[in-house]
Amino acid sequence: MDATSAGHRPRVELDRLVLPRDLLGAKGFEAHLRSTLRREARRADWGAGAGSTITYRFFVEQLELRDEAGVLHVTCTALGRLPRGKSAKSQIAFGGDSHARKQVVEHVLDIVARGVVTRLAELERARRTP
Repeated sequence: MDATSAGHRPRVELDRLVLPRDLLGAKGFEAHLRSTLRREARRADWGAGAGSTITYRFFVEQLELRDEAGVLHVTCTALGRLPRGKSAKSQIAFGGDSHARKQVVEHVLDIVARGVVTRLAELERARRTP
């Protein structure tokens, strides 16, 4: 059994999740993002064992939506923070069908969540490696 198997994973907790206050449909996007962050945190290699607990915070600093000629332009900036001041930031600009607004925004949130969690896990592994 390797260190990434289910019995050897640390407990990873999302301490705080912040989305822009003016985001239309924020409740649904928050639920989707929590699910995505949970999945990505399980997949990441944090470099810690089953007895460890890792907490992190996730902030969507910017989520801008613009509809131009049937194309939805989404710009997103997200930041993740570990204790002791370590942080990771991800930014993306993405375009998609304006009729599929929810799916496009969720896809963008998935991408930034994966990037931030992967980088946070890398920072935590480096901290734990002697």
